[in-house]
Amino acid sequence: MKADLFWRALAWPGLEHLALREVADGIVGDGALVALREGEPVRLSYRVTCDRSWRTRRVELGLPLRGRTERLDSDGAGRWRGPGGQALGELDGCVDIDIALTPFTNTLPIRRLDLAAGDSRELRVVYFDFPEFRPAAATQRYTCLERRGGGGLYRYQSGDFSADIAVDDEGLVETYPDLWQRAA
Repeated sequence: MKADLFWRALAWPGLEHLALREVADGIVGDGALVALREGEPVRLSYRVTCDRSWRTRRVELGLPLRGRTERLDSDGAGRWRGPGGQALGELDGCVDIDIALTPFTNTLPIRRLDLAAGDSRELRVVYFDFPEFRPAAATQRYTCLERRGGGGLYRYQSGDFSADIAVDDEGLVETYPDLWQRAA
């Protein structure tokens, strides 16, 4: 798998680029996002490393306008460690991650779960919120509404928020209503 994708933000000025590559032991998503959100300029770089089953093994965030970086490592079974190797027990059970503002991280559970039409799964994820991008556990639900080849339509739910996300055959977001549209 090799893909270079661009998304255009619909709810605020913004653009994201993702370079997705298959490597010897898994998949690496290397992305950069530039946006103006709630009157605040945001420049976010991220690198997400997954094993071949799309379980997140490492996430690295860079927020150069804030002089911050964040790195977490996972065993792929829901146990996380911070930069100094300390266990992050509050994140136990989280296999996937969700980085606010990027549509890419929706691909991780969509690919990993491989739901059939009509199937639904609730899961805990490591959520990096906006504007702080601090990791915390969150509960989300994915429901496969329609399968088309490897792609289809998925309902994403978190708290009171819900969106029906269209993905291509690789599980990569094409349309995230009112938020993102694939540009290339």
